Amino acid sequence: MALHDLLRIDRIFLDLHPKDMKECLEMMVEMLATAGALNDRADAVNRLLDRERTMSTGMGGGVAVPHAKSAHLREMVVAMGQVPDGVDFRAIDGRPVQLVFLLLGPPDSTRQHVDLLARIAYLVKSPGVIDQLRAATSPEQVMAAVKAETARDRR
Repeated sequence: MALHDLLRIDRIFLDLHPKDMKECLEMMVEMLATAGALNDRADAVNRLLDRERTMSTGMGGGVAVPHAKSAHLREMVVAMGQVPDGVDFRAIDGRPVQLVFLLLGPPDSTRQHVDLLARIAYLVKSPGVIDQLRAATSPEQVMAAVKAETARDRR
């Protein structure tokens, strides 16, 4: 399954201004709950923060991919947040994160979870894609960039 099949317009959050990583995750989880993508906000935030305590998901280059599993979910939930001012995710390169790809899945989603992490890693390493995602002013522009890169990957 392609990334754009799970990343929906109502799960793309632009122009976020959190004061720190915890608030960033809380904001994104709250917006996902409002969009009807998950029910247990506290569980989602706690699992994401537990994962960050184990090892930062800040992969460098201004990108973080916080991810966790929860028994409260039946299907994979994917979101993207744009943080223009950057937020500290304790990334491996020490730089602030401007793009947050958040993944939450049920306990039995290991294969899909790993596949999506790999797809996101490929996407953000593709020339120009990060700049397009940072410059996007609408969820539709984000989806167009993701779909274009997916199509290029399939060639």
